[in-house]
This record gives sequence, C-alpha cells and structure tokens, in this order.
Amino acid sequence: RDPMDALPGEASCPICLEYFREPVSIHCGHHFCRPCIERCWEWPTAGFACPRCRDTAPERSLRPSRELERVLEIARRLSRGEALGLEEEEEEGCQKHREPLEVFCKEDGALLCAICRESRAHRAHTVLPVPEAVREYEEQIQARLQSLKDDRDKLLEFREAEMRRNWACLEKAEAERQRILSQFQGLRLSLEELSCHLLARLGHLESDIGKAQEENVTSLTEEISRLDSRVQELEEKCRQPARTFLQDINSTLGSLGNENLQLPPSPLPELEKKIQHFREENIPLEETLRGFRDILEFELPEKMTVTLDPSTAHPQLLVAPDGSSVSWKSPQDPPGDGPGTGTGTGSGTEPSTDGPGPGTDPSVLGHPGVTAGRRCWDVQVAPAGSWALGVARETPGSGAETPGSRAETPGGAEGGLWSMGLCQGQFWALTSLERIPLFAVRAPSRVRVALDYERGQVAFFDADKRSLIFAFPAASFKGQRVHPWFLVWGEGSRL
Repeated sequence: RDPMDALPGEASCPICLEYFREPVSIHCGHHFCRPCIERCWEWPTAGFACPRCRDTAPERSLRPSRELERVLEIARRLSRGEALGLEEEEEEGCQKHREPLEVFCKEDGALLCAICRESRAHRAHTVLPVPEAVREYEEQIQARLQSLKDDRDKLLEFREAEMRRNWACLEKAEAERQRILSQFQGLRLSLEELSCHLLARLGHLESDIGKAQEENVTSLTEEISRLDSRVQELEEKCRQPARTFLQDINSTLGSLGNENLQLPPSPLPELEKKIQHFREENIPLEETLRGFRDILEFELPEKMTVTLDPSTAHPQLLVAPDGSSVSWKSPQDPPGDGPGTGTGTGSGTEPSTDGPGPGTDPSVLGHPGVTAGRRCWDVQVAPAGSWALGVARETPGSGAETPGSRAETPGGAEGGLWSMGLCQGQFWALTSLERIPLFAVRAPSRVRVALDYERGQVAFFDADKRSLIFAFPAASFKGQRVHPWFLVWGEGSRL
C-alpha cells in the first residue's frame, strides 16, 4: 500500500475531517484545528472534554503544535506534487511568441516572455523574474495574513472578555434577586405583589442582558467566521501555482487593503448602568421597609392594660387608687399619705446616681407580669419633671419576707432593668448598670413599650408618631417574670 494513501486520515482533524488548520494539542494529547476545538469548548457545562477520547480536564488548555504544522505543509506538497508537476509540465508559454513566460510585469500584472519584455509596451515597466515576483507578493500577503490572524485572536479574546462580563452581569442580577427576596422574606404575604413587580423588572433586565449577550456573541462569532474564511482563502491562494497565483493579484492585494478591524461597541456598560440604577432606585424602598418593620414591631404585640402596684411604690410617690397613674409627691404632702408603702430604701429626694433601679429610686412596678409572648402598653407622660419607664426582671429573695411583703420583688442593682426616660432635659436609655444618651429625640407625649419575651427585645416608640425611639439588643430574662417599671421625680412629674 502506498504510504501516501494513509496521509489524509492521519493528517486530518477528527472534527472537520480536513487537513489540520492551526493544529493544537489538548490535555489528553490529541490534536485538533484551533477553530474546531474552540467551537466545541465555547459553552462548557462540566469541564472540557476531548471530542475524541472524552477525557475531561477542569481547565481549558490549548498548546500550538508548530512541528505538526510544518509536517502538514510538507504533506500537503507531497500529496499534490504529481498534479503540480503535470501542471508545470503542461504550462503553456507566450501565445504570441511561443516563448516561456519568465518575467512578471508589475504595472500590467501580466506574465511576459523575454521578447515581450523588450517590446515598447513593457520596456519602461518594472518587471521581475517569476520566482522573485511570487516571493515579493507572497511576503506581502503573509504580512497581511499575520495581521488578520492577530485581529482574529483579538476578537477571540474580546469575545471571551465580553462573555465573562455578561456572566458577571448575570451574577449581579442574581445577587440582586437574592437581596430582594431576603428583604421580603418576613413580609411575603403582605408585600407579595410588590415583590413580584420588582422581580419582574429584574427579569426584564436579565432578559436584556441575555439578549445583548446573544446578539453580541453572535456578531463576534460571525466576524470571526468571516475572518476564518478570509484566512483560509488567502492560505489557499498562497498554495496556488505561480501562474494562477499571480492572476488578479492586484485585486487580491486591493481587497486586503480594505481589511481594517474595528471592535464593535459593547452593550454591557449601558446594562451595567441599568443594574446600578435599579440598585439605587431600591435604596428608598429598603428604608421604607425598615420603617415598615418598625411599624410592625409597634402594631404586632398584644396591647395590655397595666395596673400600678402600690405595694411596690417608693414612699415619695403617689399612686392613683385605680392604679392608672403615678406622680411625685408635692412638699406639703405628709409622708405616708400615699395609698401604698414603698419598698425602696432611697431617700426619695432624687434618683440614685449609680443608675436607676427598683427599690432605690422613686419607682413603682406594674402588673400583670409577662413570662411569654409579645406585649405592649402605652404610657402618657407629663412635660414637667423627670421620668423613666420600661421593664424590670424579678430576682428571687430580694424583698423582706414580712407580712404583706412580696417574697419575690423585682429590682436591685444586680437585677435586670431596661428602660428609657427624660432626666434634666436629656433623654437616656437606662439599664441597671449604665445610661446611654439619646440625642435628636423629640419629647413624646405618649410612649409605647413593646416587649418580645422570646426574642428578649425591649423597644420604645413615640406612640403618636408610631416611630421607633430606641430598642435594646437581645436582653436576657433568664426565664423569669418581667414587670412594667415606672419612675417619676421632681415637681409636676407624672405618668
């Protein structure tokens, strides 16, 4: 068997079944045309699989095989050597003078014999020996061919960059989707319509991104295919016999002069702006949702009626007979005239400077106590004097076990206290251990205390404006009962 018979099969790409063009080897060692394997790997799903042996690699790897390319060029020449020899043997000479065509006239673009060369029509023209003319024009075409290959490689890189940017846009859109879903997680039932509307708008953006990606990649792929065809055409031109090669050479060179690559404008910057604009548009919505959550915290707790417990009142306090209010005793009121006996040990002249606490400051407890659930109560505050209100946790064994006394009394500096109030014109958040100044708080006329026992949250609202004043981070009630707590101090102070 002639070894040349096996050449086409061994020197052919397994994908296009033609002689290798720009042969490259991949991770498993098999060879393919660069354009063929790049088209196969354009949209990988799970790794990069060899089309021949199906071996998969996690990363794309293309190694140019220049040795194989040189061998293929020799093989191509050998495979067409017989036909080429016959063509050259059968090549006709000058039809006019029956002489061999040995030179090429650059001005007329024609092959000439020695007699035509000396004729008046060509005497002043630039003529070159045929091999030299072929070499000169081939060098020009090769230079332009390399430029076309470089342009094609730039387009390939640009296409890959555009694809990465497209995926980044889609990832941003998906991140935006997740952010919106998380915003509406706790409010899905009441805000489902608005959520669907926003997701639909985001879906339109994703659709625009996908459409732009498809159009952009299609346009780039078409241009790359055109350049591939042009490269193949010129490569075939360079493989033609001299006489065929030089026919219409000026037209070929002229068409090459018009080749000027311009990268198409990318639609992605505008889409990126739209996503950013979408994000900025939703910032006010997030603020609205935070305000709405505050309203939910204001409205959702079960409202309960609190009755003040005279047995827990400080001696300097006056508790109404129905337990609905507490006020500071005026100086003319005799000690002990109040309806209840205080359990505190303070002097009754001012709140403790060590921090407010039941039993030491002029305070009183309310009932019922709370051991579970979400509860709230509203408190009317007077504009005069100082006041504080909140919740206090019971601590076992803090009270004297005498007739009429409580075995368990909330309070003590070591007990749990979470409150807010007004002291000498300044608003404070108060615990058993610290005072936190609250700035930019306008004096409310009615305060709502909201308690979420399971979450350990205590929050205070301006009940008329339904706006949050302050919320303590998760408190520790330690499974013990929590009571409403009130403090008043100073002339005219009343809750």
